[in-house]
Amino acid sequence: MKNNPHPEEEKKVKLPLNDELEVRDLIKPIVVRRIRIAQFAGLILLILGIGVFIWIQFIKPPSGKRLVGNMIDAVGGAEAWNGVHGGSFQRTHHLYDEKGKIIKEEHETFYFKNNPAGHQLMIKSYTEEGYPVVVGSDEKGYWALLNDKPVDPHAIAKKMEFMCHEDKCVPLCASEMALYRFALPFKLTDYGVKPTNAGTTTLNGEKVYILNVAFDPKVGHDRWVFYVDPQSKLTRKIEHYASEKGNEQPEEIFLSDYKKEGNIQISHSNKYYRSNGKILEEYLISNVQFNPNYTTDFFNRPQQLSMLNK
Repeated sequence: MKNNPHPEEEKKVKLPLNDELEVRDLIKPIVVRRIRIAQFAGLILLILGIGVFIWIQFIKPPSGKRLVGNMIDAVGGAEAWNGVHGGSFQRTHHLYDEKGKIIKEEHETFYFKNNPAGHQLMIKSYTEEGYPVVVGSDEKGYWALLNDKPVDPHAIAKKMEFMCHEDKCVPLCASEMALYRFALPFKLTDYGVKPTNAGTTTLNGEKVYILNVAFDPKVGHDRWVFYVDPQSKLTRKIEHYASEKGNEQPEEIFLSDYKKEGNIQISHSNKYYRSNGKILEEYLISNVQFNPNYTTDFFNRPQQLSMLNK
């Protein structure tokens, strides 16, 4: 049996870290302190990392862009809306007196079809006498029918209150705005939209997010404010300002009666109130149809108008 001439080179037994530190503590206390400090620092970094993750995922208020995404997911998702290539919906307008009695009722049906250049839009309504009015547009401009007879589109649109502003109105201006509101919040992902989370407030005693929406100057100069439920991410109220920085009295719209139409959840009641809290107007959405089988000439200028232009 041979003796090992170098006993110090015998294989060392690996000790657990804590035992090894206890041994080193007697020999190299400074090294041990550094190792323990590193362990403590690592533990602090781990705790901080977990805290940051929890803050981002569950506590931190969402950015404006993320809040818009949440709003879109809440009403069906972008994929569902992108699958809508056209459709129609009826809007019933009620005007109330100060006692809450309906003093005026109007029915309008909006037809739309998306295409690469944008969309085509047509509206059908009725005069006070009950005659049908249809207003549309094509590459030649606006056209209109009153009781199936050609009429001046600007004149009939003004009479039917389809105009937006007297100084620069077009016959389908108000109809375009109705279609835009029908397509919210999906339209908030369009080019030039600048959404900002403006914090929280209370609406009817409940906490809501405030989403400010401005636009690139090439797109628009107005401003929208959305009051969003933190849990459902549904819009409860919309304010519309004519200018981005103006603080004039906004148009206030209260949204309710959310119901699904296909895969998309839509507010079926938009209410406007007087300064004393009593209802002034209400728009009811009904008869929603997505992707109907429109004929190729459904949105085209009627034949009697085409003959008139020859």
